[in-house]
Amino acid sequence: MQGELIGRALDASDVGVVIYDAADRLACCNSAFRQFFPDWSPHFRIGRFRRDILHDCLASGMLPPKGVESGEAWIDRLVSERRPPWTNPEQQLADGRWLRGELKLLEDSSILVTQVDITVEKQREMTLLLQRSEAERSERSKTEFLSNMTHELRTPLNAILGFSELIMSEVNGPLGDPRYRAYAASIRESGDYLLSIINDLLDMAKFNAGRTQLAEARVDLAGIVAAVARMIEGRAQHGAIDFHVALEPPTPDLLADERQLKQMLLNLASNAVKFTPPGGEVHIAGVMTEEGGYALTVRDTGIGMAEAEIPVALAPFGQIDSSLARGHHGTGLGLPLVKSMIEAHGGRLLLVSRPGTGTTATLLFPARRVLTDRAAPAGEQTAK
Repeated sequence: MQGELIGRALDASDVGVVIYDAADRLACCNSAFRQFFPDWSPHFRIGRFRRDILHDCLASGMLPPKGVESGEAWIDRLVSERRPPWTNPEQQLADGRWLRGELKLLEDSSILVTQVDITVEKQREMTLLLQRSEAERSERSKTEFLSNMTHELRTPLNAILGFSELIMSEVNGPLGDPRYRAYAASIRESGDYLLSIINDLLDMAKFNAGRTQLAEARVDLAGIVAAVARMIEGRAQHGAIDFHVALEPPTPDLLADERQLKQMLLNLASNAVKFTPPGGEVHIAGVMTEEGGYALTVRDTGIGMAEAEIPVALAPFGQIDSSLARGHHGTGLGLPLVKSMIEAHGGRLLLVSRPGTGTTATLLFPARRVLTDRAAPAGEQTAK
Protein backbone atom coordinates (compact mmCIF):
# COMPACT_ATOMS: atom_id res chain seq x y z
CA MET A 1 0.00 0.00 0.00
CA GLN A 2 2.76 2.40 0.96
CA GLY A 3 4.71 1.52 -2.22
CA GLU A 4 1.65 2.23 -4.38
CA LEU A 5 1.18 5.59 -2.64
CA ILE A 6 4.80 6.52 -3.26
CA GLY A 7 4.48 5.45 -6.91
CA ARG A 8 1.35 7.58 -7.43
CA ALA A 9 3.08 10.54 -5.79
CA LEU A 10 6.11 10.18 -8.08
CA ASP A 11 3.88 9.95 -11.15
CA ALA A 12 2.05 13.11 -10.06
CA SER A 13 5.31 15.03 -9.65
CA ASP A 14 6.54 17.51 -12.24
CA VAL A 15 10.10 16.32 -11.56
CA GLY A 16 11.38 13.48 -13.71
CA VAL A 17 12.58 10.65 -11.45
CA VAL A 18 14.57 7.49 -12.30
CA ILE A 19 15.87 5.10 -9.62
CA TYR A 20 18.34 2.25 -10.08
CA ASP A 21 18.72 -0.23 -7.22
CA ALA A 22 22.02 -1.38 -5.71
CA ALA A 23 22.33 -3.99 -8.49
CA ASP A 24 21.96 -1.21 -11.08
CA ARG A 25 18.51 -2.39 -12.23
CA LEU A 26 15.76 0.13 -13.03
CA ALA A 27 13.44 0.33 -10.03
CA CYS A 28 11.41 3.45 -10.91
CA CYS A 29 10.75 5.68 -13.92
CA ASN A 30 7.91 8.14 -13.38
CA SER A 31 5.56 9.77 -15.87
CA ALA A 32 7.33 13.11 -15.94
CA PHE A 33 10.60 11.49 -17.07
CA ARG A 34 8.83 9.53 -19.81
CA GLN A 35 7.15 12.75 -21.01
CA PHE A 36 10.49 14.56 -21.06
CA PHE A 37 12.10 11.76 -23.12
CA PRO A 38 9.33 9.96 -25.09
CA ASP A 39 11.82 8.35 -27.49
CA TRP A 40 13.71 6.84 -24.55
CA SER A 41 10.60 5.58 -22.77
CA PRO A 42 10.45 2.10 -24.43
CA HIS A 43 13.96 1.33 -23.16
CA PHE A 44 13.13 2.26 -19.55
CA ARG A 45 11.37 -0.90 -18.42
CA ILE A 46 11.39 -1.83 -14.76
CA GLY A 47 13.96 -4.50 -13.90
CA ARG A 48 16.32 -3.76 -16.80
CA PHE A 49 20.00 -3.14 -16.06
CA ARG A 50 21.30 0.36 -16.54
CA ARG A 51 23.98 -0.98 -18.88
CA ASP A 52 21.34 -2.52 -21.18
CA ILE A 53 19.29 0.70 -21.20
CA LEU A 54 22.34 2.76 -22.09
CA HIS A 55 23.33 0.24 -24.75
CA ASP A 56 19.88 0.46 -26.41
CA CYS A 57 19.98 4.28 -26.32
CA LEU A 58 23.46 4.13 -27.85
CA ALA A 59 22.32 1.75 -30.61
CA SER A 60 19.34 3.94 -31.49
CA GLY A 61 21.57 7.03 -31.81
CA MET A 62 20.18 8.85 -28.77
CA LEU A 63 23.52 8.68 -26.95
CA PRO A 64 26.25 9.63 -26.41
CA PRO A 65 26.15 13.45 -26.39
CA LYS A 66 28.37 15.27 -28.85
CA GLY A 67 31.97 15.72 -27.85
CA VAL A 68 32.42 12.51 -25.84
CA GLU A 69 33.75 9.10 -26.73
CA SER A 70 31.33 6.50 -28.12
CA GLY A 71 30.83 2.77 -27.87
CA GLU A 72 31.14 0.20 -25.11
CA ALA A 73 34.05 2.01 -23.46
CA TRP A 74 31.77 4.97 -22.82
CA ILE A 75 29.09 2.75 -21.28
CA ASP A 76 31.68 0.90 -19.16
CA ARG A 77 32.94 4.20 -17.74
CA LEU A 78 29.45 5.45 -16.90
CA VAL A 79 28.42 2.22 -15.20
CA SER A 80 31.67 1.66 -13.29
CA GLU A 81 31.92 5.27 -12.10
CA ARG A 82 28.13 5.51 -11.46
CA ARG A 83 28.01 8.72 -13.49
CA PRO A 84 25.09 10.31 -15.39
CA PRO A 85 24.94 9.83 -19.19
CA TRP A 86 25.10 13.59 -19.82
CA THR A 87 28.09 15.92 -19.76
CA ASN A 88 26.10 19.07 -18.98
CA PRO A 89 23.46 19.05 -16.22
CA GLU A 90 21.39 21.49 -18.32
CA GLN A 91 19.95 20.39 -21.65
CA GLN A 92 17.33 21.66 -24.08
CA LEU A 93 14.65 19.33 -25.45
CA ALA A 94 13.45 19.27 -29.05
CA ASP A 95 10.27 21.13 -28.07
CA GLY A 96 12.30 24.02 -26.62
CA ARG A 97 12.00 23.13 -22.95
CA TRP A 98 15.07 23.19 -20.68
CA LEU A 99 15.91 20.52 -18.08
CA ARG A 100 18.44 20.37 -15.28
CA GLY A 101 19.57 16.87 -14.32
CA GLU A 102 21.18 15.57 -11.15
CA LEU A 103 22.50 12.14 -10.11
CA LYS A 104 22.85 11.12 -6.45
CA LEU A 105 24.24 7.94 -4.89
CA LEU A 106 22.03 6.84 -1.99
CA GLU A 107 23.14 5.10 1.21
CA ASP A 108 22.10 1.65 -0.06
CA SER A 109 24.23 2.17 -3.23
CA SER A 110 21.17 2.81 -5.38
CA ILE A 111 21.12 5.73 -7.83
CA LEU A 112 18.59 8.56 -7.92
CA VAL A 113 18.36 10.57 -11.15
CA THR A 114 16.15 13.67 -11.27
CA GLN A 115 15.23 15.99 -14.14
CA VAL A 116 13.69 19.40 -13.35
CA ASP A 117 12.00 21.66 -15.90
CA ILE A 118 13.85 25.02 -15.74
CA THR A 119 12.30 26.54 -18.88
CA VAL A 120 10.82 29.55 -17.05
CA GLU A 121 14.12 30.19 -15.29
CA LYS A 122 16.02 29.97 -18.59
CA GLN A 123 13.57 32.29 -20.34
CA ARG A 124 13.96 34.81 -17.53
CA GLU A 125 17.73 34.51 -17.74
CA MET A 126 17.71 35.00 -21.51
CA THR A 127 15.36 37.99 -21.20
CA LEU A 128 17.73 39.63 -18.71
CA LEU A 129 20.70 38.96 -21.00
CA LEU A 130 18.85 40.49 -23.95
CA GLN A 131 17.84 43.51 -21.89
CA ARG A 132 21.40 43.96 -20.69
CA SER A 133 22.74 43.65 -24.24
CA GLU A 134 20.20 46.17 -25.50
CA ALA A 135 21.03 48.57 -22.66
CA GLU A 136 24.75 48.29 -23.43
CA ARG A 137 24.09 48.84 -27.15
CA SER A 138 21.93 51.86 -26.36
CA GLU A 139 24.60 53.26 -24.03
CA ARG A 140 27.27 52.80 -26.70
CA SER A 141 25.09 54.54 -29.30
CA LYS A 142 24.37 57.40 -26.91
CA THR A 143 28.04 57.77 -26.06
CA GLU A 144 29.11 57.73 -29.70
CA PHE A 145 26.43 60.29 -30.60
CA LEU A 146 27.48 62.53 -27.71
CA SER A 147 31.12 62.26 -28.71
CA ASN A 148 30.37 63.09 -32.36
CA MET A 149 28.04 65.94 -31.40
CA THR A 150 30.62 67.61 -29.15
CA HIS A 151 33.22 67.44 -31.91
CA GLU A 152 30.78 69.06 -34.34
CA LEU A 153 29.95 71.84 -31.85
CA ARG A 154 33.53 72.67 -31.04
CA THR A 155 34.45 73.60 -34.62
CA PRO A 156 32.08 76.60 -35.04
CA LEU A 157 32.52 77.55 -31.38
CA ASN A 158 36.27 77.89 -31.80
CA ALA A 159 35.60 80.27 -34.70
CA ILE A 160 33.24 82.33 -32.54
CA LEU A 161 35.83 82.57 -29.80
CA GLY A 162 38.59 83.48 -32.24
CA PHE A 163 36.63 86.27 -33.96
CA SER A 164 35.41 87.68 -30.64
CA GLU A 165 39.05 87.83 -29.53
CA LEU A 166 39.96 89.71 -32.74
CA ILE A 167 37.12 92.19 -32.18
CA MET A 168 38.15 92.77 -28.57
CA SER A 169 41.74 93.38 -29.69
CA GLU A 170 40.58 95.79 -32.43
CA VAL A 171 43.07 94.18 -34.81
CA ASN A 172 41.66 95.97 -37.88
CA GLY A 173 41.10 99.34 -36.24
CA PRO A 174 39.01 100.90 -33.46
CA LEU A 175 35.39 99.83 -33.05
CA GLY A 176 34.14 103.32 -32.31
CA ASP A 177 31.44 102.80 -29.73
CA PRO A 178 33.05 101.20 -26.60
CA ARG A 179 29.93 99.12 -26.08
CA TYR A 180 31.01 96.90 -28.98
CA ARG A 181 34.06 95.86 -26.99
CA ALA A 182 31.80 94.93 -24.10
CA TYR A 183 29.60 92.93 -26.45
CA ALA A 184 32.65 91.07 -27.77
CA ALA A 185 33.76 90.37 -24.20
CA SER A 186 30.33 88.92 -23.41
CA ILE A 187 30.50 86.74 -26.53
CA ARG A 188 33.94 85.54 -25.47
CA GLU A 189 32.82 84.82 -21.90
CA SER A 190 29.71 82.94 -23.03
CA GLY A 191 31.75 81.02 -25.60
CA ASP A 192 34.31 79.99 -23.01
CA TYR A 193 31.53 78.74 -20.75
CA LEU A 194 29.88 76.81 -23.57
CA LEU A 195 33.24 75.33 -24.60
CA SER A 196 33.85 74.14 -21.04
CA ILE A 197 30.45 72.40 -21.08
CA ILE A 198 31.24 70.74 -24.41
CA ASN A 199 34.64 69.61 -23.14
CA ASP A 200 33.00 68.15 -20.03
CA LEU A 201 30.48 66.27 -22.18
CA LEU A 202 33.25 64.93 -24.40
CA ASP A 203 35.35 63.83 -21.41
CA MET A 204 32.37 62.12 -19.79
CA ALA A 205 31.53 60.37 -23.06
CA LYS A 206 35.10 59.09 -23.27
CA PHE A 207 35.06 57.81 -19.70
CA ASN A 208 31.70 56.09 -20.23
CA ALA A 209 33.01 54.43 -23.39
CA GLY A 210 36.27 53.41 -21.67
CA ARG A 211 38.31 55.30 -24.27
CA THR A 212 40.28 57.55 -21.95
CA GLN A 213 44.00 56.87 -21.60
CA LEU A 214 46.23 58.69 -19.15
CA ALA A 215 49.07 60.76 -20.57
CA GLU A 216 51.28 59.97 -17.60
CA ALA A 217 54.30 62.08 -16.75
CA ARG A 218 56.12 63.42 -13.72
CA VAL A 219 54.00 66.43 -12.77
CA ASP A 220 55.06 69.37 -10.60
CA LEU A 221 52.16 69.32 -8.12
CA ALA A 222 53.09 72.62 -6.49
CA GLY A 223 53.16 74.25 -9.93
CA ILE A 224 49.72 72.86 -10.80
CA VAL A 225 48.25 74.11 -7.53
CA ALA A 226 49.78 77.56 -8.07
CA ALA A 227 48.36 77.74 -11.61
CA VAL A 228 44.87 76.80 -10.40
CA ALA A 229 45.15 79.30 -7.54
CA ARG A 230 45.90 82.10 -10.02
CA MET A 231 42.80 81.15 -12.00
CA ILE A 232 40.59 81.07 -8.90
CA GLU A 233 41.87 84.10 -6.99
CA GLY A 234 40.07 86.62 -9.17
CA ARG A 235 36.72 84.87 -8.75
CA ALA A 236 37.24 84.58 -5.02
CA GLN A 237 38.09 88.28 -4.66
CA HIS A 238 35.09 89.24 -6.78
CA GLY A 239 32.88 87.20 -4.45
CA ALA A 240 34.50 88.58 -1.27
CA ILE A 241 35.77 85.10 -0.36
CA ASP A 242 38.92 84.46 1.65
CA PHE A 243 41.04 82.13 -0.50
CA HIS A 244 44.43 80.67 0.32
CA VAL A 245 46.67 77.64 -0.32
CA ALA A 246 48.71 75.65 2.21
CA LEU A 247 50.74 72.66 0.98
CA GLU A 248 52.71 70.88 3.69
CA PRO A 249 56.39 70.89 2.60
CA PRO A 250 58.05 69.22 0.92
CA THR A 251 55.48 68.92 -1.87
CA PRO A 252 56.16 65.81 -3.99
CA ASP A 253 55.77 65.39 -7.71
CA LEU A 254 53.04 63.06 -8.92
CA LEU A 255 53.00 60.47 -11.68
CA ALA A 256 49.81 61.68 -13.32
CA ASP A 257 48.04 63.10 -16.34
CA GLU A 258 48.82 66.83 -16.04
CA ARG A 259 45.68 68.02 -17.82
CA GLN A 260 43.41 65.81 -15.76
CA LEU A 261 45.16 66.75 -12.52
CA LYS A 262 44.68 70.44 -13.26
CA GLN A 263 41.05 69.89 -14.27
CA MET A 264 40.27 67.91 -11.11
CA LEU A 265 41.62 70.63 -8.85
CA LEU A 266 40.07 73.43 -10.93
CA ASN A 267 36.63 71.76 -10.85
CA LEU A 268 36.76 71.35 -7.08
CA ALA A 269 38.04 74.87 -6.45
CA SER A 270 35.51 76.40 -8.88
CA ASN A 271 32.67 74.56 -7.16
CA ALA A 272 33.91 75.70 -3.77
CA VAL A 273 33.96 79.37 -4.82
CA LYS A 274 30.63 79.09 -6.64
CA PHE A 275 28.80 77.64 -3.64
CA THR A 276 30.41 79.84 -0.98
CA PRO A 277 28.64 83.11 -0.09
CA PRO A 278 30.49 86.41 0.45
CA GLY A 279 32.54 86.44 3.62
CA GLY A 280 33.20 82.68 3.40
CA GLU A 281 36.45 80.79 3.00
CA VAL A 282 37.98 78.43 0.43
CA HIS A 283 41.21 76.62 1.26
CA ILE A 284 43.40 74.29 -0.79
CA ALA A 285 45.66 72.04 1.29
CA GLY A 286 47.96 69.10 0.64
CA VAL A 287 49.61 66.54 2.87
CA MET A 288 51.31 63.14 2.63
CA THR A 289 49.26 60.25 4.02
CA GLU A 290 50.49 57.60 6.44
CA GLU A 291 50.36 55.04 3.62
CA GLY A 292 52.74 57.11 1.49
CA GLY A 293 50.03 58.54 -0.75
CA TYR A 294 49.02 62.16 -1.11
CA ALA A 295 45.82 63.93 -0.08
CA LEU A 296 44.92 67.12 -1.95
CA THR A 297 41.98 68.83 -0.25
CA VAL A 298 39.65 71.69 -1.19
CA ARG A 299 37.60 72.93 1.78
CA ASP A 300 34.93 75.61 1.76
CA THR A 301 32.46 77.16 4.18
CA GLY A 302 29.69 77.27 1.60
CA ILE A 303 26.12 76.05 1.44
CA GLY A 304 27.09 72.36 1.72
CA MET A 305 24.74 69.45 1.13
CA ALA A 306 23.09 66.63 3.05
CA GLU A 307 24.71 63.18 3.16
CA ALA A 308 21.90 61.74 1.04
CA GLU A 309 22.60 64.34 -1.66
CA ILE A 310 26.27 63.36 -2.13
CA PRO A 311 25.52 60.31 -4.38
CA VAL A 312 23.30 62.58 -6.51
CA ALA A 313 26.10 65.12 -6.87
CA LEU A 314 28.52 62.37 -7.92
CA ALA A 315 26.16 60.98 -10.59
CA PRO A 316 26.47 62.37 -14.15
CA PHE A 317 24.07 65.29 -14.68
CA GLY A 318 23.08 65.08 -11.00
CA GLN A 319 21.56 68.30 -9.69
CA ILE A 320 20.94 68.96 -5.99
CA ASP A 321 17.31 70.07 -5.72
CA SER A 322 17.48 72.42 -2.76
CA SER A 323 16.64 76.08 -2.26
CA LEU A 324 20.32 76.81 -1.58
CA ALA A 325 21.71 75.13 -4.68
CA ARG A 326 18.90 75.92 -7.10
CA GLY A 327 20.26 79.39 -7.94
CA HIS A 328 23.60 78.03 -9.17
CA HIS A 329 23.77 76.90 -12.80
CA GLY A 330 25.77 73.96 -14.08
CA THR A 331 25.63 70.71 -16.04
CA GLY A 332 26.18 68.42 -13.07
CA LEU A 333 29.30 66.95 -14.66
CA GLY A 334 32.02 68.59 -12.55
CA LEU A 335 32.14 66.18 -9.64
CA PRO A 336 31.40 63.03 -11.72
CA LEU A 337 34.34 63.93 -13.97
CA VAL A 338 36.61 64.46 -10.97
CA LYS A 339 35.53 61.08 -9.60
CA SER A 340 36.20 59.34 -12.92
CA MET A 341 39.59 61.00 -13.32
CA ILE A 342 40.90 60.27 -9.82
CA GLU A 343 39.71 56.66 -10.11
CA ALA A 344 41.55 56.39 -13.44
CA HIS A 345 44.66 57.32 -11.42
CA GLY A 346 43.92 54.53 -8.94
CA GLY A 347 42.79 57.00 -6.28
CA ARG A 348 39.55 58.10 -4.63
CA LEU A 349 37.42 61.19 -4.25
CA LEU A 350 36.25 61.70 -0.67
CA LEU A 351 33.38 64.12 0.00
CA VAL A 352 32.30 65.31 3.44
CA SER A 353 29.58 67.93 3.62
CA ARG A 354 26.89 69.42 5.84
CA PRO A 355 24.16 71.90 4.88
CA GLY A 356 25.09 75.42 5.88
CA THR A 357 28.56 74.37 7.04
CA GLY A 358 30.46 73.65 3.86
CA THR A 359 32.11 70.86 1.89
CA THR A 360 35.51 69.18 2.06
CA ALA A 361 36.58 67.38 -1.13
CA THR A 362 39.76 65.28 -1.02
CA LEU A 363 41.68 63.83 -3.96
CA LEU A 364 43.45 60.80 -2.48
CA PHE A 365 46.35 59.61 -4.66
CA PRO A 366 47.88 56.16 -3.96
CA ALA A 367 51.52 55.80 -2.91
CA ARG A 368 52.57 54.54 -6.35
CA ARG A 369 51.63 57.96 -7.78
CA VAL A 370 53.87 59.88 -5.37
CA LEU A 371 57.37 60.68 -6.67
CA THR A 372 59.31 62.29 -3.83
CA ASP A 373 63.07 62.27 -4.48
CA ARG A 374 62.94 59.34 -6.88
CA ALA A 375 63.80 59.82 -10.50
CA ALA A 376 60.94 59.66 -12.95
CA PRO A 377 60.44 56.19 -14.44
CA ALA A 378 62.16 55.57 -17.76
CA GLY A 379 60.52 57.14 -20.74
CA GLU A 380 58.69 59.80 -18.71
CA GLN A 381 59.17 63.53 -18.92
CA THR A 382 58.63 66.16 -16.27
CA ALA A 383 55.54 68.26 -16.92
CA LYS A 384 55.64 71.75 -15.51
